[in-house]
Amino acid sequence: MKERMTTTMVPIGDALITQEQFLTERSLVLPLFNSSENSVGCIAIELIRSSENEAKQSYAEVEQFLFVNSLCANFQFDAIRGLLHVTELMAESRICFAVPKLLLNLWMHEEQRKIEDIENLSTFPKELEMVRQEVINLKTRLIEAYTQSSLYLDEHEGHFHKPSRDKGSRETEFVPVNLHFQRMCVTDSRPQEYIYDAITVGAFTAHAQSYKQGGLYAQLAKLEESRQSLPHRQSKSFDHESVHGVLENLHSLREEIRRQCDHLCYCANQGSGKMLKESSDLLADKSRQLFEVGELPVVCELVSSVDRMVAGDLDASKQEPAASAEAEGPAQWRWSGTKFVKTPTVEPWDVTRVNTEAALISLLAKVEEVIDVQSGEQRVAETFWLSLVSPLVINYKNNVDLVTHRACDALTLYSLMEDVSTASVAQSIQYRRDVIFSQGLTALVSGFYAIIWANIDSMAFLQQLVSIGLLVQYESLLSCHGDEMAMLEDTMVAMQDLDSVQFKFEESSREVFDHTFDPPKITGGRLRYTVHVLVPPHIFARLPKELKRGHGIRVIHVIFSIGINEQATLAETFGDVKLQELINYKSLHKLQNYFINFEEVLNLSEDDRRCVNDLMKELNMAVFAKRSKNTDILRIAAELAREMNGLRFTMCKSAKDRSSMAITLEQANILKQRHNLADFEQALNSMRSVGTRRENVAKNTNTRKYAFTSMQLLTFPKQYRPPSGTYGLGET
Repeated sequence: MKERMTTTMVPIGDALITQEQFLTERSLVLPLFNSSENSVGCIAIELIRSSENEAKQSYAEVEQFLFVNSLCANFQFDAIRGLLHVTELMAESRICFAVPKLLLNLWMHEEQRKIEDIENLSTFPKELEMVRQEVINLKTRLIEAYTQSSLYLDEHEGHFHKPSRDKGSRETEFVPVNLHFQRMCVTDSRPQEYIYDAITVGAFTAHAQSYKQGGLYAQLAKLEESRQSLPHRQSKSFDHESVHGVLENLHSLREEIRRQCDHLCYCANQGSGKMLKESSDLLADKSRQLFEVGELPVVCELVSSVDRMVAGDLDASKQEPAASAEAEGPAQWRWSGTKFVKTPTVEPWDVTRVNTEAALISLLAKVEEVIDVQSGEQRVAETFWLSLVSPLVINYKNNVDLVTHRACDALTLYSLMEDVSTASVAQSIQYRRDVIFSQGLTALVSGFYAIIWANIDSMAFLQQLVSIGLLVQYESLLSCHGDEMAMLEDTMVAMQDLDSVQFKFEESSREVFDHTFDPPKITGGRLRYTVHVLVPPHIFARLPKELKRGHGIRVIHVIFSIGINEQATLAETFGDVKLQELINYKSLHKLQNYFINFEEVLNLSEDDRRCVNDLMKELNMAVFAKRSKNTDILRIAAELAREMNGLRFTMCKSAKDRSSMAITLEQANILKQRHNLADFEQALNSMRSVGTRRENVAKNTNTRKYAFTSMQLLTFPKQYRPPSGTYGLGET
């Protein structure tokens, strides 16, 4: 027997069993005798059923390339009918340090491109020279900081886990705190095995940075307020983020169009009419997107502003002939159709756009002509296709370069004007935002791998991903008081940014995954990311045709937050929980929209439809009920997420104490509601005492006790209190 408080082990008694009995009997009840040979009770031994072994084997197949360093705990609980065999598994994510490295490389490239945009501005007011140099210096230092973090992560070896004691480390601040995969496998009287997965992770926040200015939500509001007072904002209503988004989109489309132009030439060189037609269609689609961006009000107005500035410079240069040579710049050149020529006036933006569209029409017409002639009687030698197409491709690429250059110049100049008095603050906020996004995306990708592999054979689930996307539900136990208020603000912004993420499947070149598992690829930029998931060919072949063709899986994030500790009591008594209420209201609205789509797309039975409807009504009432520490919101939201095949997350400050209480409570609720658990309290206390979550605490703090005090626990809802002997003063 092990005593909980001191973990002292004391022998109760002993029993004898023969090898024959052990191998042949399915269940045994053996009497226990102490050293005085007095009976002190009995011990029951039961053979673990093969379905549980199969559960462990199926998990091992997933674990070998997704999750590592797993811990396991086995339980047997009484059900109303029969017994429940429960296996609790906890493991680290193999990509915990890989995803942050991918993002850092992506951001370094993006910052370098911004520096080049600023340095290459063809039209530039002299009064902004100091701002330009300051912004370049700030971005250079940001690249240096990202480079140092990337080098440290490259050198990291060993475990795939960032313990909570390292949450203030600058070197690993892009890595999520205490990220773990949690699985519960259940077998009951039915022949089927049931699996319930969740991810536990610390709050997406910048622990290594200060909370004096609040969290990101408050800092972004202050930054936007300060920008509203800038002179150029008085006549224009374009916010910084929308301008930056259009700029990133222009860069992306320019690169995609150039790649497609090169591929068109390749197809022409191959002499394949089918390939040429497909390539020209893709080029036309990307070009259409570019033309739509060029017609946006933000682009038209800002380009016109720069044109007026250039026109003013040209008028001044006419009055000062000696300086005319210096006044000439790229804005005084235009494309004549065969080459760039000087012009005394600035070409109107509409004309530049029309010329680009005309160049595309000419190119597509020539491609159609080549294909039509090839299919007719007058065949053209395939070796001459490239010579017919390439001059028009070069012409079109030059036009695209010109139109994107003018638009990017105008947008970059506007962004620079935004930084007149806020450059340093904006850079600090961007760094913090990148830190929390990296943590959030790492956790999300880990969870995505888990839920995909658990449901890879479910065509209904995969079709749901295609039609309405993946629901990701976060359960937060952060309070609206002190530093945790700022942590909650950081996490809230991370949720908003994660909405820009989509997933795509790609076929791996390897038939199976092993310890050299291929990490995902990440493309895009800060306002739009695509995570490319590599899967073996035999699994890729089973995917729906839409996913094989590169259909993006969008992600719908909802977060419900209820503080449960003593700080939450202070917030409710002396402060306010408006942020918590705002988060829950917004998430309820998003979940209702997803619920509507879920009912329309999935062919639900009457019972399932009634169950989901009832849960949705319960959640709606719970969110609007004015109750202290209303944890019913968390319970109902978790049930609803599982009913709608969603991915579940549980988080608190460091995901070891309050999160352990929450995840074990959810597991006990599942056993009670879905498997007729007889003794709820016994199962809950057992999982908290000898389950994997005690080991999680030990991994983080080197002690197996939850970091609670008796006084603290008096403020906790009863179901979130650990059993006696499992908690004490410790590192939070």
